[in-house]
Amino acid sequence: MKKLLLSSLLAGSAILNAQAQGINHQETEKEVTPIKEVVSGYPKSFAEHATSTSFNTWLEGGDESLYFQMKTSEFMPTSIIPRRMPTKELEENLRPEIGAIEAETLFSGKYSLDEFLANPDFRAQGYLVIHKGKVVYEAYPGMRPSDSHAWMSCAKPTAALLVELLINEGKIDDSRPISDYVDEFKGTAWEEVTVKQILHMDSGLNIDDTAETRPQPDSHAHRLYMAEFGQEYNGKVEKLIDVLASAQPGEGAGKKFVYASAHTEALVFLVEAVTGEKWSQVFDKKVWSKMGVDGALQVQTTPDGIALSHGVIGSRMRDMARFGMLYTPSWDKVSDEQIVTEETLTRIHEDMRSHEFLMAGEDGPVFSDWLENGQPTFLGNSRQWDVIWPDGDMWKGGMQTQGLYVSPSKDLVIVYMSTAVKDHSLHRFVRKVADSGLFEESK
Repeated sequence: MKKLLLSSLLAGSAILNAQAQGINHQETEKEVTPIKEVVSGYPKSFAEHATSTSFNTWLEGGDESLYFQMKTSEFMPTSIIPRRMPTKELEENLRPEIGAIEAETLFSGKYSLDEFLANPDFRAQGYLVIHKGKVVYEAYPGMRPSDSHAWMSCAKPTAALLVELLINEGKIDDSRPISDYVDEFKGTAWEEVTVKQILHMDSGLNIDDTAETRPQPDSHAHRLYMAEFGQEYNGKVEKLIDVLASAQPGEGAGKKFVYASAHTEALVFLVEAVTGEKWSQVFDKKVWSKMGVDGALQVQTTPDGIALSHGVIGSRMRDMARFGMLYTPSWDKVSDEQIVTEETLTRIHEDMRSHEFLMAGEDGPVFSDWLENGQPTFLGNSRQWDVIWPDGDMWKGGMQTQGLYVSPSKDLVIVYMSTAVKDHSLHRFVRKVADSGLFEESK
């Protein structure tokens, strides 16, 4: 089954990137179960099919994707980070006018947010808006509030945050090469790459994680996934650290944004080297245990226990939003301790890569299309956040149209869940909501 899972990941991600760049692939290529029919649970036959050896399309947005996103722990080893402190309940001040906000979809014309979420063809599963610590909009068209859902690449800021906390503690200097901390990177192409460059996805190494590289049997991206799923490469199962260490020089740092989960996983090894503890345990101690969450955080791992914090973690949607709230003035509605300090926020906002750097990479134009219909107003990327706007708002996207949007200035957090890979229009609503005028100081 794992071999089929891997081939699906590679083929599905290739489809994903082509579609993300504007190719109109209709969702009618295969029959899918309407999400509402399985919101309350899955028939045995549905689950058996999704986890059987015939399951080879789990990233293509069909029934298999839906089951994988909601039941990821049935497919991969999982480290459970439990709730450690009592839940900090979120107050509600629902504002129905948010649902009337409209956005132009990629292929289907204009929709209001309410209309979009109600249309099963878009495969949206949840949408949540929190303003000043209060829930102002919440919809669950394809999941229950108590369900855990995979964050996908929205998880990348979790890896960055642990590095930021260790910088604050004086245990990491981000201007130093990562090889100063991780012995396995000494004598490799990573040796002179700084921690800061890795945070910005600016290593300059030949580790491109794209539609072209993933299917190539000898590419770094392909081998990365092989190692994560415990599959053989040239007759042996490689360890993730060995795959990372084998990276070759590329164009060099400072040239363009190279989106690669290898960057994020390098940060996992950095945290473990500095602390002498497993990544999940460090995140538990420094972040999750200090949050008044509703439930556990699921952290999927490689067969030998390396946290895949580049994307394969999951939680309830409100808990994902609580993580986002750590970056806002309403952090005290989530935690008794300010975990994301002004020092950390200043680094994110002031130490960013430029608009030109971001747009020179393959994914910059993709983000522009997803978020702003190809007319970007963002400044650049920063420290594992995909996009930073002039107003300080931050966004991180996930491969099946998940999103984490944080506005420190408006005290606003937007999170959303989906299994859409052929139409990423759900991203189009975040700036429309944030810039609607409903969340200015005078409101």
